[in-house]
Amino acid sequence: MSERSSPARDDIIEVLDCDLGARPASAPGVDALLPHVRGVSTTHEGLLVDFDSEAAPTLEAFVEAERLCCAGIGWEIERGPLLRLRITANEVQLEAIKSLWNSKLI
Repeated sequence: MSERSSPARDDIIEVLDCDLGARPASAPGVDALLPHVRGVSTTHEGLLVDFDSEAAPTLEAFVEAERLCCAGIGWEIERGPLLRLRITANEVQLEAIKSLWNSKLI
């Protein structure tokens, strides 16, 4: 999810039930996407993260990697007026994921 390692990050990985060994080491993490985030919101359907359009290749690589390591979580890219990542998971997992995007919450 993120390239940094810390006790909080380790707790998040445990909550998300991710297999980091399945994630390609070269895949971009949240840190690579943060400069492109235009907004973060929650709905009854999950977490929505909006990006500027130039983030598309990085977002695609991120989602591909997340689907491998965090397969129990839904990672869907929506293309329309906005480039959007829709993340679906249980409530505890969504709170953990939201904390990774915390600097961009609106």
